[in-house]
Amino acid sequence: MTTGTASIVIIDDEERIRRLLSDYLEDFEEFSMRSSDSAESALEELALEHADLCIVDMRLPGMNGQDFIITAKQRGLCQRFVLHTGSMDFSITEPLRALGISDQDLFLKPCDMSEMLKRIHQLLAKPGN
Repeated sequence: MTTGTASIVIIDDEERIRRLLSDYLEDFEEFSMRSSDSAESALEELALEHADLCIVDMRLPGMNGQDFIITAKQRGLCQRFVLHTGSMDFSITEPLRALGISDQDLFLKPCDMSEMLKRIHQLLAKPGN
């Protein structure tokens, strides 16, 4: 993370979920929040302005969350990801693990937002990425 506010993008097809996450995180002045309802539109927005971290719903219409993460990482649009899913049987796949995503980055809906916030802070504190 660079100095100042961290740019976070929420990608979720459910407007209510985007709003809840954004409203919670906006209370922390250290974050600049944006959101998108699809992976495709998020990639377009990220091409114009990269993000420090993306919170990604894994089940999206069109391009799914995994394909979004792989594409965003390869294009250098975002390097840190938190996975947010309502799928109780979801597990981190090998392609995601190869990108450095671990079980610590996976949050099931509804999640404990304080735990997600803690993980966001940990990811943003990592140098490089």
